[in-house]
Amino acid sequence: MRILSVDDKEDNRYLVEALLKGHGFEVRSAAHGAEALALLAAEPFDLILSDILMPVMDGFELCRRVKADPGLRHIPLVVYTATYTGSQDEDFALKIGASGFVQKPCEPEALIAIIREVLAASAASDCTILPEPAGEEEVLKLYSERLVRKLEQKMLQLEQEAQARRKTEEILKQSEMNYRSLFNSIRDAILVSDLERRIINCNQAFVDLFGYTLAEIAGQHTLVVYEREEPYQRLGVILNSCMDDPALLHHISFKKKDGQVFPGEVNVFRLRNDEGVPAGFIGLIRDVTDRVRFEEQQKLLESQLHQAQKMESIGRLAGGVAHDYNNMLSVILGYAQIALNKTKPGAPVHDHLLQIVDAAQRSAGMTRQLLGFARKQTVVPQVLDLNKTVEGMLKMLRRLIGEDVALTWRPAADLWPVLIDPSQVDQIVTNLCVNARDAVKGRGAIVIETGTTCCDAAFCAQHAGAIAGEYVTLSVRDNGCGIGPVLLDKIFEPFFTTKGSGQGTGLGLAVVYGIVQQNKGFIAVRSQPDQGTTFTLHLPRRVSGGAQGALDASEPIQRGQGETILVVEDEEAILHSTSALLTSLGYRVLAAGRSTEAIRLAHAEPGGVRLLLADVVMPEMGGPDLARLLLTFYPGLQCLFMSGYADSVITDSGVTNDQRRIIRKPFSIQELAAKVRAALVA
Repeated sequence: MRILSVDDKEDNRYLVEALLKGHGFEVRSAAHGAEALALLAAEPFDLILSDILMPVMDGFELCRRVKADPGLRHIPLVVYTATYTGSQDEDFALKIGASGFVQKPCEPEALIAIIREVLAASAASDCTILPEPAGEEEVLKLYSERLVRKLEQKMLQLEQEAQARRKTEEILKQSEMNYRSLFNSIRDAILVSDLERRIINCNQAFVDLFGYTLAEIAGQHTLVVYEREEPYQRLGVILNSCMDDPALLHHISFKKKDGQVFPGEVNVFRLRNDEGVPAGFIGLIRDVTDRVRFEEQQKLLESQLHQAQKMESIGRLAGGVAHDYNNMLSVILGYAQIALNKTKPGAPVHDHLLQIVDAAQRSAGMTRQLLGFARKQTVVPQVLDLNKTVEGMLKMLRRLIGEDVALTWRPAADLWPVLIDPSQVDQIVTNLCVNARDAVKGRGAIVIETGTTCCDAAFCAQHAGAIAGEYVTLSVRDNGCGIGPVLLDKIFEPFFTTKGSGQGTGLGLAVVYGIVQQNKGFIAVRSQPDQGTTFTLHLPRRVSGGAQGALDASEPIQRGQGETILVVEDEEAILHSTSALLTSLGYRVLAAGRSTEAIRLAHAEPGGVRLLLADVVMPEMGGPDLARLLLTFYPGLQCLFMSGYADSVITDSGVTNDQRRIIRKPFSIQELAAKVRAALVA
């Protein structure tokens, strides 16, 4: 079956052809009625499918011509139109001879069914007997009415299309305005360039950041905003070699119009046209000055934190070594003093023993320095006026540093009080002045001064370990050789020294650091090679209250009268030496290395125990727990505790920080005698 499709729109003709051919029909197409008549005159067709409104000749006129031609009037014609104005259209089409009327759009299967139905009806009818066409006058009248109505509908449709086009243009215009507004409202600087990297556009953020207007840089290469050419060329190589890379992120130093250089981050990606072909580049530039500054500050704080953690680790090691060393010194000092009491002055052995005692006491001083660095030194803090304390040291300090170095003292007026052990102030000032003297190397000057300050959050952010608050400052400044930045981070490490062999222990500044940390303060150091050094210690202001003073141990030694003392110590050497010292002082001693043994001895003693002398920390049961247990059986028992640990450990063990009930290792025979006698008469 051959079908002639008549439609002025090419897309419609294509769709109809595809549909009909898909169902086995042979199809020819025409763009209007006149072209259709020419094909009908040249070729046979079984059906005509025609639109109505078309140029040259419309569908109604085509139908009239076909039905008026005796040679063509047998061919059925189906009207297929989208300009449907009412049932009058269909009535008119059928009146002038159309075999069917189909309104667009129509389901493909429905259209095929109508075509097959019309073809079947045409094949079954007698082609020679056809209805007489309507009168010419009536047809022309109806044709004119339908055509006018169709034209009016078409005009309305065109007007609607024009309105839709105007609306689309307005939407596009608004979209362009929105794009421009968005383009200029983005906070990152945007720079648009062609494939040759010549600038073609920029947003307001770019103008604000770089200082250039678009008119000043349009057409120039993007090199104009780079600090150096090398990163510009490097980025160009990357862009040319990575054609499919959607985005590239780079850190580059940029240069503003006024020559100012700043660190920037640029995110570059390709611009493509509608066909997907690369058309240029767009770069989003961000000023990362604040972020770089913050990262540098973070690195500084991390470095300070690592340094503090390293110092803390070394401090724990030093504290552990010092505690064990103290135990051994207790044994050495105890037995040496027992031996001294059994020899006569002037004897060679007596002198040797004095040297042993002296060496042991000096070694005890070194362990105090290690404990001071580790913040585990036993201290007796008092509320002090630093001005008076330092002033009392000036005479000694001037002898210590020598006549070649001028010592200047600058006390601040109305200085706030601080809470610190006076002996620690002596250690701090002495160590700092000795270091300053060694840094001067000849004639020079040292200045000691005090002051007050309030540290805020900004200050604390730049100084590790600092806490916001009010502080009393103690500064020691010299005009010596200074310290380089490489060594500045190491000066507080124990045993670190820049002095020659045998000229320093490397513990001085470590002790200062430990003491200040122990007293909840911090140290600021300012130094440059050949510019001198200033150490500024910050100690918290003491608002009110005081601290218990140290035990007065200057009383003469009092010997015992045979009182029974139970000594409990897990270190066997210390147990024996302490027992021997007490025995030499006239006491009766029961020695136990474990708490269970001490309980057994206490229960077995017929005359009762007058005093318990126990170590604070022991494996089975600590001294305080043992004392509480024995007191339930012997309420009149007096207790004295010995320890080489810090106050915090003693307090955690349940012992109040009462200096009358605590004796610190290593102790001399004089200290032991005074503490024991004070406990017995309490």
